[in-house]
Amino acid sequence: MVHADAAFLPDHIKTKGDLYDHLYSQLQSLLADQRSWVSNLSNASSVIYHTLNSFAPWKDEKKVNWAGFYLLSPLLPSPPKVKKPTLLLGPFHGLPACQLIFSVPGKGVCADASALLPPRTVKVDRTDDYPGHIACDSASQSEIVVPIVVAREKVNGLRAHKGKQGAELPIEWQGRGDGEKVIVGVLDIDCEAVEGFDQEDVKGLERIVELISSSCDW
Repeated sequence: MVHADAAFLPDHIKTKGDLYDHLYSQLQSLLADQRSWVSNLSNASSVIYHTLNSFAPWKDEKKVNWAGFYLLSPLLPSPPKVKKPTLLLGPFHGLPACQLIFSVPGKGVCADASALLPPRTVKVDRTDDYPGHIACDSASQSEIVVPIVVAREKVNGLRAHKGKQGAELPIEWQGRGDGEKVIVGVLDIDCEAVEGFDQEDVKGLERIVELISSSCDW
């Protein structure tokens, strides 16, 4: 498959169910021979952005203006020294975005999706009404953020740490999950319309994130 073709949306895709099945299939093929999370998240953000914006309901009335990832700081090279779990900007497609977000409940949509347990998707119909919302782009009116959950044994740097509720984890990882799985980051998507996302999007994007999670070496 020509890599750019992964973002092509055929005319016969009319429903969200078909949209997410198609997106899953395209990403599955694109990520199949690559395990680097940097490469995979870079391609995934591009494919998600272009595919969603090619879907008729978003194309004119509900434009997606940002799609990308934030990762817990230990995953990135030369991470800053922090006193609490911190999200750093990862691969994305859209305008420049906030570079650092404290992964603490109450500090915004991405912060909540990366810190609340058990892990859950956070769907916001009106970003201006969300407590602690960080406005990286004033055009964004709604948002959906899906946590990336990975088995602890799959995360480089965590295999030697044991215990539950993060009690024995380095501070950068504390509170990210139980003894089996941890949150390593989030998929964040913004829309220029209020109520841009619904439960079909939640279901479809959670499946996409599960695919991305299992396709990468962390």
